[in-house]
Amino acid sequence: MANVIVIGGGIVGLSVAYYLAKENVEVTLVDADHTGQATTAAAGIICPWVSQRRNKKWYQLAKNSASFYPTLIDELKNQGISNTGYKQTGALVIRKEEKTLQKIYEMTQQRLVDAPEIGEVTRLNVAETKQRFPLLDEKYQSLYVSGAARVNGGKLRKSLLEACMNYGVKIITGEASLVKTANHANIKVNDTLIEADQIVLANGSWFSTIVESLGLNGLIRPQKAQIVSLKWKEDDTGDWPVIMPRGTHYIVPFEHGQIAAGTTHEDDVGWDTHVTPIGLQKIFSDLREVAPALLSSALVKVNVGFRPVAPDFLPVFGRLPGYERIYAANGLGSSGLTTGPFIGRELAKMILRKDGILDAKDYPIHSIIKSSE
Repeated sequence: MANVIVIGGGIVGLSVAYYLAKENVEVTLVDADHTGQATTAAAGIICPWVSQRRNKKWYQLAKNSASFYPTLIDELKNQGISNTGYKQTGALVIRKEEKTLQKIYEMTQQRLVDAPEIGEVTRLNVAETKQRFPLLDEKYQSLYVSGAARVNGGKLRKSLLEACMNYGVKIITGEASLVKTANHANIKVNDTLIEADQIVLANGSWFSTIVESLGLNGLIRPQKAQIVSLKWKEDDTGDWPVIMPRGTHYIVPFEHGQIAAGTTHEDDVGWDTHVTPIGLQKIFSDLREVAPALLSSALVKVNVGFRPVAPDFLPVFGRLPGYERIYAANGLGSSGLTTGPFIGRELAKMILRKDGILDAKDYPIHSIIKSSE
């Protein structure tokens, strides 16, 4: 294996590049630095064990991904990279109805058998819940999941980029395109043609655009997410748990009063990077319901990112059909910060012809493409 070119500098592309370079593979990473890159915009919650999604393949991926995170963070720390944006703070799964919480509690107890990293799951009453997160409305009780963690997507991306450079990954900034050959492709970036023995497509929402030159219609679509960053008047928020209400809303506290809240799930708007009143209305309406005190905090900024969403809402990875030396990983959707590093390592193992934990047949690339020829 002379060289591998990875297209896409988000969490998946950087993870693939890092784990290949650790095995002494010559890696070049090409990143277009698109506005709205999902990893940079996102604040993530690592707590898949309370999800009630019925897709068992998604849960196996997410469970293994959560278990893998401490390994990755330890690797980065051993390289002197400590500001990773990851911290195990626990999560509060909040509900008004005791019956609903009991159902989730029983599910976590069953999952503890195969996922001890869940940690302790504790039932908390209204007073105990508010003690853990003082800004919550007084109508919620909760489950406290001690093994849950938070991630700052931008910081984790910078950490992985530094790790890649430590292992000699060459970084090129520019828009990459594929130039089809008989049974493979070359890369064109900044008007320069680059030959690659292996190619990895990890460019998220922009996947469908890049595979057009191969005669393929990509089925990945961008889903717009707006996320607000708030500044609370007190600084002692660094150890606060993340908040997981019903639905898609979440609250992620960071150090020094920095709190992320969101998020929107906007389909069929393309790559519109504008912050919209209707998006903010949705976020602040949810915030009023869950933690109304935060409405008096300072609004620092609003991030906009585009999640890559697959038709079946299932992340995929593996060889591109019809191309033995082109690989891809995509469709991570709203679980990108949870599953990205692990799926990147699994794809790196496949390229290295090493056994992974997952069976790629359960996460088929052909589900996100169809031929246009």
